[in-house]
Amino acid sequence: MNQSEYIKLLRLVRTSIEEYKNWGEEELVLDKTLLSKKTKQEESIKEAKTVVKADEQKTIKQENTQMKRTIKQEQPVQKKNIQTKNAEQKLEDLKGEICACKKCELGKHRLNAVCGSGDPYANIMFVGEGPGFQEDHKGQPFIGRAGDLLTKIIEAMGYKRETVYIANIVKCHPMKNPENPELKGNDRPPTPEEMQTCQPYLDEQIKIISPKVIITLGASSTRALLKSDDVISNLRGKFTEYMGIPLMPTYHPAALLRNPKLKKDVWHDMQKVMALVNKKG
Repeated sequence: MNQSEYIKLLRLVRTSIEEYKNWGEEELVLDKTLLSKKTKQEESIKEAKTVVKADEQKTIKQENTQMKRTIKQEQPVQKKNIQTKNAEQKLEDLKGEICACKKCELGKHRLNAVCGSGDPYANIMFVGEGPGFQEDHKGQPFIGRAGDLLTKIIEAMGYKRETVYIANIVKCHPMKNPENPELKGNDRPPTPEEMQTCQPYLDEQIKIISPKVIITLGASSTRALLKSDDVISNLRGKFTEYMGIPLMPTYHPAALLRNPKLKKDVWHDMQKVMALVNKKG
C-alpha cells in the first residue's frame, strides 16, 4: 500500500467513526425523548386513576348517606307497624290474666269476667264502673238499656261501638248478694278496695290502646282515676289528665235514664271531646 492509498483509508475510517458517533448521539436523544413521553403518560394514567378512585369513593359515600337516610325514614313506620300488630295480642293476653284473676271476692262469684270491647287502636276510650247483671251473663260491657243509650251517644259523635273502646274500672260484677248471681236487681257500686285491686288491669288497657281521650262514665270510675271524693256534677265537663292522656268525666248512661235532663250536659261534654280529638288529628 502506497502513501496515497493509506491516507484514503485513514480518511474513510475517520469518516465512519464520525458517522457512528453522530448516530449514537441521535439515538441517545431519541431514547431520552421516548422515556420522557412514557413517564408523562404514566403520570397522566396515574392521575386519572386517582381522580376515578376519588369519584368512586365520593359516589359510594353519597349512596351510603342516602341509604342511612332511607333507613332512618323507614324506621318509625316499621316501629308503628310492629306496635299495631301486637296491640290485639297484648289485649288478648291481658284478657287471659283477667279471666284467671281471683284477687278479690268479685272474681270468686262472677259468671264472666268483662274485660272490654272495641277497637284496640281507638282514639276514644270509655270507662264505666263495672259490669251489671246482663254484662255478667253475656261477658260484654254496657249492654241493656244503658248500653243502648251509650251506643246512641257514640253514634251521635260520629263513631260506632266498634271504633271506640269500652271498659270498666272493675272487670267482675259487684253484687249485693254474691251467692245468688241469678238474682236481678242485685247490682251495687264497687268498693274503693275492689277498684284499687282491679285498676292495674285498666291501666294496662290504657297503655296498650293509648287513646287520645278517656271518658269516665259516672262517679265511681271518675273518682277512682282522679283520686277525688267530689261529686260527679262538679267533676264533669272539665278536662283533666290520667296517665298523660286528657280525661273528660261525664254522667253514666244509667243516670240519663233516670234523669233525661242530664242528656244536654253529657252532649256538651261530648262536643268538647270531639273538638279535642279533631284538633289532635
